[in-house]
Amino acid sequence: MKKLISIFTVITLSLTLISCGANIDSSTWVSDFNGAKKVAQDDNKKILLFFSEDEGDGISAQLKESVFNTEDFLKAYTEKYVLVNIDLSKSRYENAQDNLKNDLILFERYNASGIPSFLILSKEGYVITKLAFDSTTDLDSARITISEAEEQIRSFDEQLAKTENGSVEERLAAINKIIDEASPEYGHLLSPLCKLYLSLDKKNTSGECAKHLFAISYANATESFIKDEPEKAVEEYEALSKNKFLDDSEKQMALYTAGYLLAQSGSTDYERVKDYFQKAYDAAPDSEDGQNIKMAINMVQMRIDGEGDAAPQEEK
Repeated sequence: MKKLISIFTVITLSLTLISCGANIDSSTWVSDFNGAKKVAQDDNKKILLFFSEDEGDGISAQLKESVFNTEDFLKAYTEKYVLVNIDLSKSRYENAQDNLKNDLILFERYNASGIPSFLILSKEGYVITKLAFDSTTDLDSARITISEAEEQIRSFDEQLAKTENGSVEERLAAINKIIDEASPEYGHLLSPLCKLYLSLDKKNTSGECAKHLFAISYANATESFIKDEPEKAVEEYEALSKNKFLDDSEKQMALYTAGYLLAQSGSTDYERVKDYFQKAYDAAPDSEDGQNIKMAINMVQMRIDGEGDAAPQEEK
């Protein structure tokens, strides 16, 4: 009995700690993205994600002092947004802070093009739009910039709501619309919608399941490379090539991508790269890409023979 009580106590304490972790102060900027995302979902708010380098970029600290940390800004925007600031200042690297790795992964996951960088996200973490602020931004111009994004936010919300309500056909169409209109740099973040699409169209009645399968594989592979796990990215596309909803040319592309990612990862297992390319060619030798893949096989064979580049180069 004492043992059972002890186990129950540990479980209860663990749940308490998890719950407390989500009780962040959303009346100001927070640095815990996962906690902020939970609050956004609970309170039905958007997320304003701000990547900064307070000690180095010459803009972030100024913007915080003159705009983002002011009482007027916080009062105006914490009602609709959970404000998240990820500071990537040099001192964090020097002090080797525990959460730095996760913040760097977040920076890469959201394809932040520079610092400072600003994004408006849905409560699910989908990118709705980017915002542009610079050293000349004051409180009034910040308000105008955010206000100009409101129509885009409303449109996104309406489309996202359609993925949850209506007929199956209407939901599938809404998912396709969101994904087709998304900026390519953020498309990998929409994989939950692709998974929803597959769950709604289990027999591939629409004929578009392959599109969403590729999107999911791309998202998973992107995450694997962000986490420096390229082998998982390769395996992702190898597994994709075996999916029953892919036709021969799509299987070919999945296998070629597996080989390409293996080559680009720095692997010296050229025989394995060649094997992926050969399987890709064999899947659909008469396809539009067949001859290009044949050329890639020859390039890798040259490398095996001690000639040529280590990996096929991406066409520009």
